[in-house]
Amino acid sequence: MACGYKHTTTIKTDGTLWTWGYNGSGTLGNGTITNYSSPIQIGSSTNWKQVSGGYYHTASIKTDGTLWTWGSNGSGQLGNGTVTDYSSPIQIGSIVTGKQIGRAHV
Repeated sequence: MACGYKHTTTIKTDGTLWTWGYNGSGTLGNGTITNYSSPIQIGSSTNWKQVSGGYYHTASIKTDGTLWTWGSNGSGQLGNGTVTDYSSPIQIGSIVTGKQIGRAHV
């Protein structure tokens, strides 16, 4: 489980990703900017491994080691070379090397 600024994200034991809270910049990753006060599942993947919440953005690693980010990107914090917000998870890079995500400071 990870808490970001005004949002929470967790990975269930079945590998599914769930999130809730503020979603103004696509922080929750469900393709919208609608806030949710109850957990909603993000996509149908069952291979999420680790998650970290930041200041209106989220980062996660899947069991195959790929890194995924979404949410606010005004300072390039998503790591994809742009400053465009993304309301759904996007894979960062093509190299499978992600082992652990550190806690994002809010």
